Amino acid sequence: MKKLLILSTLFLALLLFPADSFASVLNFDEFGTSTLLNADSMSVSGVTFHFNSGTAYYDGQIGDPMFAVLVTDPLLTGPTTGTLTMDFASPTSLLSFDVALNSLNTIDLAYTVVLSDGSVIVGSTTPQPGGLFSEGTFLYTGAPITGAWVTFFNGIDSTSGNVTDFGLDNLAFDAPEPSSQLLLAGALLALGVIKKRKILS
Repeated sequence: MKKLLILSTLFLALLLFPADSFASVLNFDEFGTSTLLNADSMSVSGVTFHFNSGTAYYDGQIGDPMFAVLVTDPLLTGPTTGTLTMDFASPTSLLSFDVALNSLNTIDLAYTVVLSDGSVIVGSTTPQPGGLFSEGTFLYTGAPITGAWVTFFNGIDSTSGNVTDFGLDNLAFDAPEPSSQLLLAGALLALGVIKKRKILS
């Protein structure tokens, strides 16, 4: 009976106090670059990607590292006509990524991020020193969200360049701290074993 009381207290504590989390960062090099991987429906480290209106590649490339500053190969690439969706396995209070567009101009409405709570955030990109892309960084910290939808500027920039492709890199979000989940699972298992023994006695 005493063991059951201790485990019940532990179980309640785990339910009342949120699990610790740490920032998970995807650099899109997790699977190498030998084969281009369609990002649609891929689940990696607690996030599932979806992409419509074209094909986005999880491990795409935009060229020599000297051409970009904030992003590096491999990275998630796709046509700017599409919508990138990210669904998180656990709510995250952090969402950050770097984005590059094939343009040499500053683009004020470079991308739009719609969060699962309905918030809409517009980001800009600008040419980086020595780079050949218009790049920018998105950062959200706040109330936990479960997903995000990203659309990109698709059209003609101010130098008559056609902005047709994007690259996204360094995706950061909160992921549950594994030890807390294991502790919860262990407590539940122990409760089940004790209850089974009591029934068999």
